[in-house]
Amino acid sequence: MTRRPPDIGSILREAVGSLLAHPLRSVLTALSVTFGSAVLFILIGYSSGVPSTTAAILRSMGSKEFIAEPRRSRGPGGTRSGRKMRIRYADLATIRAACPSIAGLAPAFSPGRGGPVFAARKSWPWARITGVGSEYREVTGMAIPRGRWFTKEEELGAEEVALLSAPLVDGLFEGRSPIGESIDAGGRRFEVIGVFESNASFAYSLLVPYPTAMDMGDSNGRYVSHLAFAPRRPDLAKASIAEIRETLGALYSFDPGDTSALDVKENTDFVAKVEATSLALEGLVLTIAALALVLGCLGAANVVGIAVAERTSELGLRKALGATANRIRAEVLTETLLLCVAGGALGVLLGAAAVAGLGPLEFTDQASLVPHTDASLLGLAFAVLVITATVAGLPAANRAARLDPIEALREG
Repeated sequence: MTRRPPDIGSILREAVGSLLAHPLRSVLTALSVTFGSAVLFILIGYSSGVPSTTAAILRSMGSKEFIAEPRRSRGPGGTRSGRKMRIRYADLATIRAACPSIAGLAPAFSPGRGGPVFAARKSWPWARITGVGSEYREVTGMAIPRGRWFTKEEELGAEEVALLSAPLVDGLFEGRSPIGESIDAGGRRFEVIGVFESNASFAYSLLVPYPTAMDMGDSNGRYVSHLAFAPRRPDLAKASIAEIRETLGALYSFDPGDTSALDVKENTDFVAKVEATSLALEGLVLTIAALALVLGCLGAANVVGIAVAERTSELGLRKALGATANRIRAEVLTETLLLCVAGGALGVLLGAAAVAGLGPLEFTDQASLVPHTDASLLGLAFAVLVITATVAGLPAANRAARLDPIEALREG
């Protein structure tokens, strides 16, 4: 005697009919899965952008450039009694040519330790003057919210123009526009042409063209205070640092590995750690969302189990009339799957509507979290939904399949 293959169509009709016979219970059961799938869809949409957005925010909090600052080389036995290192302004062209991984190189020179600044109506007790090359803004990605940056012609002509830091503007002008105003600092008079924002500079600072600052210090700017540089691509960051160390070591006769002689401030390791942490956070968020989906499926299966207990007499009668254990098991499993898949589909629609309504989440002026649908993750979530619903529904299905018709009818 050969077994007849299961009639999938009739099993599906029986399952749908059973669910429609109890609409309120079916809807409430499906909603437990709807909530989990909606949360999962929303978190998939937003969590995929967490690593890049976090890194962008952290980069915007600090300088985007690398800073090479000469210090003092190690003496005998590793002591700090070696010679003081200096980078000559005249060697910039040689340094640029020897570092192909570097896109921009800008010198900076701070004459003296700073001093008072005088405006027409108010003075400020202390601010630092720094002369920089015209490439400095491009290398650092410095924000200029008001006014403009100085031109190459103004740099070559050693024009007395200056950009003020935002805190210094607030202290000197108290809400008035500083653009076009004159200030006195370091024994010189400057025209204010812009306002800059940078966490890499001192809060109260003036930026002037490098040649303008050259005759304001003891060294006449022959030696730079530090070099700002930027790699051509993010993946060339380590190579650019190595090239700077090798080039300056060869020019000024010190060991390129001597971090005491040349201090290079860079944030690549920090950002890499942050990105790794963000990826871990994304995984944690998705895990929590998946657990919400799994719990919803378990809740649906639990309700189906209760429904099986309520239908004991019905199932016993059907077995007495010839329904096989496999047929009963398949119908109960199909009910669980239908509830979970329907609830999951509704959750996806609600999640999509929520994402469309929320749109990009703005964190800063430079960084926002833009949602997008990851088809592979949604496919994986659907597979988890089906597997969980099947596994969770098996106990109720097996219990229904094992019912003894006589006992079931007696209990009914």
